Amino acid sequence: MIFIACAALAATGCSSMRKSKEIVRDAQYYFDRGQEMLKKKNYVKAIGDFQTVVESFSESEIVPHAQFMLAEAHFKSEEYITASFEYERVYIDYPASDWAMDAQYKKALCYFMESPSARLDQGNTNLAVDEFNRFIDNYPNSKLAEEAQGNIAELRAKMAYKEYLNGETYKKLKHYEAATIYYQYVIDTYPRTLWAEYARFGIAEVQFKTDEYEKAKSTLMPLVSRDIEKDLRNKVVSLIDDIEEIEAK
Repeated sequence: MIFIACAALAATGCSSMRKSKEIVRDAQYYFDRGQEMLKKKNYVKAIGDFQTVVESFSESEIVPHAQFMLAEAHFKSEEYITASFEYERVYIDYPASDWAMDAQYKKALCYFMESPSARLDQGNTNLAVDEFNRFIDNYPNSKLAEEAQGNIAELRAKMAYKEYLNGETYKKLKHYEAATIYYQYVIDTYPRTLWAEYARFGIAEVQFKTDEYEKAKSTLMPLVSRDIEKDLRNKVVSLIDDIEEIEAK
């Protein structure tokens, strides 16, 4: 009987210890472990722990932060599209949280990171521009607003370059009308980019190739007085010299 009683007490003690360990594993436990895994760059385990907090402890006040860190873990593992959805959940589900503003900026940054080279489809580039503009509209006084503006300028330059390349392709194919349309689109849509200046030069080249020398010279002259890249300036001066040489004959 004594043996049975001791065994029962031992079993009770073990059961209590197990319950004690289970109690310790609350939302904070998984959150802290997720943070530790993130520091160790073990993103899979970090994602799992933050996901546990969000899904299993929905009433915990730590959930908004865990949701943000879940998005961060995906971002750091370069799963940018998944991260964008997780960031969106932060400012949609917890708009009053301390993480809402940063989450909206980071969603835009996800599309920025997914923006491809200028020669490829620019769908994600357009999405990034839209998201950065939305962020600026919502948080115009944020320190991140200036950074967002800089990112937009970089993205617009990439979009301008893509259209400029289209113009260059048509020029090489001697489809001058189509080339001019693309060049003019760059000038009208992205006037503050470097590629607007190159597009103006492209139009002048088309005019030169089609024997419209006066028009070409007129198109080039505004570039002469501008602070433009050395390479472009050399091209402008060279083409003007060619035009003047032809006119002198």
